[in-house]
Amino acid sequence: MEFERLFLTRESEFFRFSENGKNMGYLLLFDTFSKAPDAFGEQFFEDDFEANENHIIVQYACRSDLTDMHREFVLSFVESLLSFKPSIDYVVDFFYIKQDLEFDYPTNKGFAELVEKINMLFNTNIIINDFQSFNNILQQ
Repeated sequence: MEFERLFLTRESEFFRFSENGKNMGYLLLFDTFSKAPDAFGEQFFEDDFEANENHIIVQYACRSDLTDMHREFVLSFVESLLSFKPSIDYVVDFFYIKQDLEFDYPTNKGFAELVEKINMLFNTNIIINDFQSFNNILQQ
């Protein structure tokens, strides 16, 4: 399986995963810069949850049936990105989508369209003020 980062901002990172030229899914990591709510931990630890310093929302939108190998690849990928963070809470939320995220890459309008689609699909509020910054490592 291959992956490509489509953008990286101060609070979010977005990847597309593919296999043999077919889009398999999309991964969004969103840093809340705050502790996880009690409800987050209760689903795993009942009453014994004590939030770490930072909650990172991790969502994977699957384009097709998720094989065990595909799921393990995504989980391993996320673990490799976040394992060195000292005080975080996260869980990978998998869900299915019907359509690919198509956009007019790499024009400004295309990037704006991509971010708008991601915000709707992942229920986020990613804001990129300068689409010319897509030429940089970090987007703003």
